[in-house]
Amino acid sequence: MNSIKRMFSYADKRKGLLWGSIVFASLSVSLGILAYIMAHRTIMLFNGNKLPELKIVIANVGLITIILLLKTFLLFEALKLSHINAYTILGELRKAITSKLMRLPMGDIKKRTAGNLKMHIIDDVESMELVLAHIIPEGIANILTPIATIVLIFIIDWRMALLTFTIIPIGLVPFMMMFREYKPRMEKYTRANSHMNSTIVEYISGMKEIKAFNQTTQSYEKYTDSVSGFRKQVVDWAFHTSKYTTAYVTLLPASILFVLPFGGLFYLNGSLSISDYVMCIILALGFAEPLLRLTNFFDNIALLTVKEKAIHQLLNEKEIEFVDDGITDIEDYCISFDNVTFAYEKEDVLKDISFTCKPNTVTALVGPSGSGKSTIAKLIARFWDVDGGSIKLGGVNISNIEFESLMDSISYVSQDSYLFDTTIMENIRMGRVDASDEEVIKAAKNAMCDEFIAKTEKGYYTNAGEAGDKFSGGQKQRLSIARALLKDAPVVILDEATAFSDPENEDKIQLSLNQLLRGKTVIVIAHRLSTIVNADNIIVVNKGKILNQGTHEDLLKYCQKYNDMWRIHQEAMEWDFRAEEERSHV
Repeated sequence: MNSIKRMFSYADKRKGLLWGSIVFASLSVSLGILAYIMAHRTIMLFNGNKLPELKIVIANVGLITIILLLKTFLLFEALKLSHINAYTILGELRKAITSKLMRLPMGDIKKRTAGNLKMHIIDDVESMELVLAHIIPEGIANILTPIATIVLIFIIDWRMALLTFTIIPIGLVPFMMMFREYKPRMEKYTRANSHMNSTIVEYISGMKEIKAFNQTTQSYEKYTDSVSGFRKQVVDWAFHTSKYTTAYVTLLPASILFVLPFGGLFYLNGSLSISDYVMCIILALGFAEPLLRLTNFFDNIALLTVKEKAIHQLLNEKEIEFVDDGITDIEDYCISFDNVTFAYEKEDVLKDISFTCKPNTVTALVGPSGSGKSTIAKLIARFWDVDGGSIKLGGVNISNIEFESLMDSISYVSQDSYLFDTTIMENIRMGRVDASDEEVIKAAKNAMCDEFIAKTEKGYYTNAGEAGDKFSGGQKQRLSIARALLKDAPVVILDEATAFSDPENEDKIQLSLNQLLRGKTVIVIAHRLSTIVNADNIIVVNKGKILNQGTHEDLLKYCQKYNDMWRIHQEAMEWDFRAEEERSHV
């Protein structure tokens, strides 16, 4: 019941439409009952030896037609209002989910697959349309119509009312039996559906890698297994419910089996008139249809409660706490870590990290893969919150800075440069949405993007493709740097921003970075040590701790770990140089 209450609570902001739908639906049902009453009165005109006047019969039939047309119109209006209400709410609910994702720690988001999130935002939310758009007007009609019908039959003859109603408890027995194992079956169905969604998204997203490594058969098997697993759940469910569904669909409309013979006996013994007998048959025939539609709603509601619980759980996950009335004016952009500890899913990632990044300086983070370098960068942008200690910007704990002000202060350029499926112009403009076309183009030129953009079909108005698949990794990185240049934030975080570039692109990226970093507080995570030898401070991170920090020359003197890393880097550079020379002589 809590899920149903929550589903209807989503309509709180649209109460006018909700109540309008209820009123129109109720009036539609009332007119339907009035049509039955008029039909009964018309039949009663023939209850005698003298035939009624033709004009009276025609007038009654005309009035019944008008009533039925008005009934249909009111039901249409009820459905229209309920659908406007429903899709407005669904839109707001999708916005609420995406807004929630913005406020969740990145770790919690990464625990969910893209397929799982797609299912919640698209499929699960869309399925709630049935409750919000149909159950209100149609549910009211399907509940009130049988009640009004049985009351009307009771007014005509109480015995016929009891005969009509007798079939209801008999027909509901198989319906209730069908729900005995509903919860575990629904959980299996939901898991299979979620797994299939995730596998489909994974299969499509990884198509290039699947083909490149000749894993087509294996991956296709994983895909078909997930589809087959979902199919099995659906088929098992269908087989389980088919016998019960057949039983109640057959029994519920069978009230005529009691009304017809016993009503005939009542007529023969003179206790029931022919007009009342015919009217009771007509009412009994229309009695079961709304009940059948109502049972379909029960089945769908049970399915929707499971989906609503998943959405409710997502919307109530613990989020990063942002202060809406926090500090907005930051005096300087010095970043300081003070005994920061952080664990991801109970696994320690950082342990008592302390350092300072001064304005107008470059601080580089180096260390082995998995040492915690990227985590440090992401904590500054509050992708997660620290478990202990504090991170300060301009002497203020970042948890006390208004979120928009914090985000406006930071440009984050990662190795995974993501481009949206829109024009190059709009992709760069995401750095500052109010920027003019001229400002966007200037940022692109400063980021060394203008040359390859000019070669595209429509220049800056060329679509970047899905996830920017029309561009190389180095080109996407330069476009993300152009985005950061346009934003012009005082703090710049470069998380291996040249990771996917070849030597030619790396030179161009380095030139564009020089434009970006002027006068900023800069934190660089570098996979090529040669790019950070001139950094003001280099911090060596290993196993979540700081081993040493200082300039390149200082670390070469007293940090063995940095010496080892520098030696390996030099050897790799020499190997690359020799390989390039060998290729040039071929």
